[in-house]
Amino acid sequence: MRVIETSLGEDLSLFSAYLWNQRIRHRVFEERGRQVLEVADLAAAGDVERAYADWREGRLQLQAPPRRARGYGFARWCARFPGVVGLLVVVGAAFPFTVSLSDGQLTTVAAWLTIVDLRDPALLAGGAPEFLELLAGGAVWRWLFPIFIHFSALHLLFNATVVVYLGCRIETNLGAVGLWSLVGAIGLISNLAQYLATPNPLFGGLSGVGYGLLGFILVAARLRPDVNTWRVPPAFSGSLLFFLVVFSTGITEHVFDGVRIANTAHWAGLVAGALASGLVVSRLPRGAE
Repeated sequence: MRVIETSLGEDLSLFSAYLWNQRIRHRVFEERGRQVLEVADLAAAGDVERAYADWREGRLQLQAPPRRARGYGFARWCARFPGVVGLLVVVGAAFPFTVSLSDGQLTTVAAWLTIVDLRDPALLAGGAPEFLELLAGGAVWRWLFPIFIHFSALHLLFNATVVVYLGCRIETNLGAVGLWSLVGAIGLISNLAQYLATPNPLFGGLSGVGYGLLGFILVAARLRPDVNTWRVPPAFSGSLLFFLVVFSTGITEHVFDGVRIANTAHWAGLVAGALASGLVVSRLPRGAE
């Protein structure tokens, strides 16, 4: 029902917000150079007319809601996803010390992150250790830490985007500890698989973890199609799988001047994440999702 008709110069936004706060359904629109306010419920028309008259005459004081301070949304996001934020902080802190690896410069921090110690003179004499030698070496942290190595800003940006997009969904369901446990397990498996396939110690990045998170979510969506947070747009998952197949052909070495992709880490991460999802998601209580 049409209740108010006024000029276009009058700002009805405060009054409209007041009506919505009173749970009065209505709409404001322009017609023939005038503003019109209609209510859905005929019984509310009288109350709206009286409230409008009181507002115009100053008896009803309405105030605009306080504006959110800048950064509030980001701070709230950080508080909601501490696991994802913590992972980004560690990777971001390591980046200035690892990017120089692309130019052949080894920093002290980078030397601690590679899967074998590149400062070891034995590497020059006998080459990289065999896989079993690596396992027997005892430096367990090195099996995981290559996930914190990135060779360029683009490398870091792409991996971080994937991990944030998928990691937030997983943290929503598993919590920060669950996310970090999953990242750790996938990182270990993908790094060791990469070294087993090609014993070249100079590799790194979160891409193996990213594909692991993708595998986890794809299986979770199959097991629990009723949970919205497990669903990702087919275009997103499809594009990642497309690049996985294309990069596995070795085309990057020819197109991008010898750039090598740790494809084994990607495939191993994808499979590890899928298997982990099969073990974890089916056991989650319904309320936890």
